Amino acid sequence: MFVDRIQIDVKAGNGGHGSMAFRREKYVPNGGPAGGDGGKGGDVVFKVDSNLRTLVDFRYKRKHEAPSGGNGEGSNRSGKAGESLIIGVPPGTVIFNKDTGNIIADLTEIDEQVIIAKGGKGGRGNQHFATATRQAPHFAEGGEKGQELTVVLELKLLADIGLLGFPNVGKSTFLSVVSKAKPKIAN
Repeated sequence: MFVDRIQIDVKAGNGGHGSMAFRREKYVPNGGPAGGDGGKGGDVVFKVDSNLRTLVDFRYKRKHEAPSGGNGEGSNRSGKAGESLIIGVPPGTVIFNKDTGNIIADLTEIDEQVIIAKGGKGGRGNQHFATATRQAPHFAEGGEKGQELTVVLELKLLADIGLLGFPNVGKSTFLSVVSKAKPKIAN
C-alpha cells in the first residue's frame, strides 16, 4: 500500500517540576533549602531515514509523544531530562502545520533532521528562591508544558515511468497487461 499524505499528532515532553526540600542534618540547625530542578522534556525530532520509502507506518500510529522530564529531588538533585523522540521519515517528506497550513520543514537529504516540537523547560527548585529576607522558601516552580501540534506529512515523489500518447491508443490497456493495476478502460 502506498500512502503519500497523512496527518499525525505530536507532543513534546513536559518539563519536570522543581522540588521543595530542606537540608536536615544533625549538626546543621538551620539547613536551608535544598530542592533540585526539574528535567527538560524531550523534543520531537523528524529525521530522514534512507531505508523508508512510504508513510504507511504513520497510518497505524498517529499519536507520537516524547517522554517528560523527571521531577527534582532533595539534596539539590536535578531531575533527568527526557530523551528526544526521533521519528524516521523517507527522503522528500514535507511537513506542514495543519492549523496554519505553513511549511515547517522540507526534508530531502539523508540524515537531515529538524525539531518539530520543543520539550518544556524544567521548573526550578526552592534553592533558587532563597533571599536574605526569605531564607527558607516553601515553594518551587512547576515545569512547563511541551509543545503539542498536529502536522501533515506529504511525500514528494517523481514518477519512474510515464506513458504518453494520443487518446484511444491503448495506454490503459498496456498498463493493465504489464502490471496488476486495474485502470478503467473506455473510449
